[in-house]
Amino acid sequence: MTAVGKNHKFKEWLIDEMNRREWSQADLARYSDLNRAVINKLLNGQSMPRPSTLEGIARAFRTPVEKVFRIAGLLPEISETDGFNEEVLHNINQIQDPKRKSTALLLIKALIQEEETEKVKNDRRKSSED
Repeated sequence: MTAVGKNHKFKEWLIDEMNRREWSQADLARYSDLNRAVINKLLNGQSMPRPSTLEGIARAFRTPVEKVFRIAGLLPEISETDGFNEEVLHNINQIQDPKRKSTALLLIKALIQEEETEKVKNDRRKSSED
């Protein structure tokens, strides 16, 4: 992808993220600790973001910095599964309280157990129909 294509992809992603949160340029500038003029130039496609700018944006959106670097074209793209795993790990790492981290892990394990139980039931139903 060319620099122009990468810039357009990043710009569109940035607009989508701001709209999803109902943020203005001033809001993003405040939460990312960046100058509003920097945000304006990014949104108008007048500049490519620097790594420090991307770090501020990732912090503001509470999203993995690697994801933001990938969208900006500074890191290679990864599979959807790897991107999902990266985001899950990022979010779990945001939890500071050890009890809450344990609860998150228990919930994940419970979901896995639930899926395994459903699979066994479905397999039994299929075999009984045969």
